[in-house]
Amino acid sequence: MGKLIHFAELNSTNTYLKENFAALADKTVVSADIQTAGRGRFNRQWISQKGGLYFSILLKPTQTDYIVNLTQLMALSICKAIEDLGAKPTIKWPNDVQLNGKKICGILSETITQQNGIACVIVGAGVNVAQRDVSYVGQPAISLREAGIFIDPDILLPSILNHFWQKYDQVLSQGFASLREEYKKRFPYLGKVISVKNGTADATGTVTDISAKGTLLLNADNGLEEILIGDLIV
Repeated sequence: MGKLIHFAELNSTNTYLKENFAALADKTVVSADIQTAGRGRFNRQWISQKGGLYFSILLKPTQTDYIVNLTQLMALSICKAIEDLGAKPTIKWPNDVQLNGKKICGILSETITQQNGIACVIVGAGVNVAQRDVSYVGQPAISLREAGIFIDPDILLPSILNHFWQKYDQVLSQGFASLREEYKKRFPYLGKVISVKNGTADATGTVTDISAKGTLLLNADNGLEEILIGDLIV
């Protein structure tokens, strides 16, 4: 585990690492009590009120073939940490974590490239932990507190990081295949009809599997489709 840097308030933990990655060591973790400009996937706003856990990890791997799967590793790690508290979270492909069918966590991964290749990967997460009310999220959401689980965000973070580092090297060398069975056990949408929104490439069909690459396999009207990215809509 690398150095932990904590802020009472920060614009965004991901942004901080993007702006300072060259001066920081591999595996540095940055956390904040409040983010004033938190971001989610597709540059969506992530409202970051006090009581949540907001953190990002700076990664400088020498093996980069499977860095796309690090967000799925983080989703699985957060699931395991929540399971350690007695709850049963699930994963909504590709990397949202849900509890009782409501969103409890979002994850954003960003890659910085330079002329000689990939400089670093930043994996950030926001977990609803101790908020009393997360109705401001704009979609069905829940916090651990609302689910009857009382824990300090600063105590949850080491548990998440422990699960992440346990599988990190294996994911870098083997990709999603090393997570696939554990991930699928927490993915409740197999065999269900869903839609995936991805701009002009929206698709609807029955979920048949999660591939060894971590992509979604969908039996749609025109046959089997492999979905690389998008929002799963049930």
